[in-house]
Amino acid sequence: AEGVENDAQTMGTNKSQQETLDEILGPQKNWGEGYLKEMILRTFPIWGVVVLLILTRVEQIGIKDVLTDQSPYFQILFGTYGDFRLSASIVFQLRNILTYPNLNWKYEFIYLPFFLFTFTSGCTFLLFRKNLKSTPRDVVNVAVNRLANPAVALFGALVLVQLLIQEDTAAPAFILGTILADWFKQGFVVISPLLGALGSFFSGSTTVSNLTFADVQDIAAETIGVSTTSMLALQAVGASAGNGVCLNNII
Repeated sequence: AEGVENDAQTMGTNKSQQETLDEILGPQKNWGEGYLKEMILRTFPIWGVVVLLILTRVEQIGIKDVLTDQSPYFQILFGTYGDFRLSASIVFQLRNILTYPNLNWKYEFIYLPFFLFTFTSGCTFLLFRKNLKSTPRDVVNVAVNRLANPAVALFGALVLVQLLIQEDTAAPAFILGTILADWFKQGFVVISPLLGALGSFFSGSTTVSNLTFADVQDIAAETIGVSTTSMLALQAVGASAGNGVCLNNII
């Protein structure tokens, strides 16, 4: 009797789970009842993004050149802040930032995966608009509210990445190292470990601090005529000290 009761409870649980799935996904269909069509529609967000990525990334197709074309464009001059440009392919550009000839920034709006995911999401809304239990506006509001706090951290990380990928005289390391060396002269040796401590204090990592400020220390050492090895050693010492009092380790 006990075994029969357990079987009945299991069947009841399985039935309730199946009813829940049917309520969310709809009743299951056989192959002859439009199963293939429904499978294609429900997996559209996955294969739709894959198809768009292939079309826009394979150079032989020819779409990539169109989406990343930087001309024709109109231009707005912001003085010493740089020259703003917007092309017909919606490529945002800021050139000669702070009067540095090689310090440029661009944002290929349609080409970036952000737009592809957003476009696929919009198409999915249209395909399943009759099955929506919430309005698209409510869905967008929920997504925006969830992304509000992470976006702040991501914005800072993206700014740092954009700075670090610059090279030669346009690199922030070269600019900061040269300016700090001109300001402090031989006194830069004193603030060298403080710079390393600052990096590890905010990042929580000695390695990240060294990767971020090692080039600054190197260029400053060459500018003021100090041993590069000694300057990098001060950077490592400061980064290790800052790591001991960073927020991650304290909390």
